[in-house]
Amino acid sequence: MKTKLLMFAILVALTTYGSSCVYEGFLIPVNVPIAHTYAINPGTQLTFGDDTTIILKDQIDGSWVDKIKGGRFYDIRVSVHGTYNGTVVGVGYVNGIRLLNYGSGPNATSPAAWSVFATPQSLLGSSPYIRPDTLGINELVRVMNQFANDPDTRVLVASNGTLAGQSPVPSGLSLTIEILTQADAELNK
Repeated sequence: MKTKLLMFAILVALTTYGSSCVYEGFLIPVNVPIAHTYAINPGTQLTFGDDTTIILKDQIDGSWVDKIKGGRFYDIRVSVHGTYNGTVVGVGYVNGIRLLNYGSGPNATSPAAWSVFATPQSLLGSSPYIRPDTLGINELVRVMNQFANDPDTRVLVASNGTLAGQSPVPSGLSLTIEILTQADAELNK
């Protein structure tokens, strides 16, 4: 609501001063969060995995949906919650296509200390603990561009991984993958 009031105030100010951009339209970036938290079951099972379908229009205010003109992603973050004295390694997917590996080593395919991910590891932050896959990034870009033409665009996000070093696994552990995206909403056109 505050954003809409601010935009209205800016439009009024621009109109008052004769700005032509008010009549030509302009783009506003709208955050479209794509995230899922994967619960890790306590006990002796050291593998985890889950998936969920996210409808992109449900991630933004409904008044923006028919104004979307394009989209992009700008970061992917992996983080963990809970205390675990062991390691984790895994893969994140978008629409069944490998999006990234998380772990250690040159391709992030070896186990990394769980505690490393207590601070979110980010592509934008050049984390050595996550490695993107080109095919998954291309799929993510395709989905965001499709959103401009199809407000019912859905994305299936999934992850699976393995823990090691401490068994049984304590309760309260989870891993979150956040895909930070934006869509451009055209105003005053």
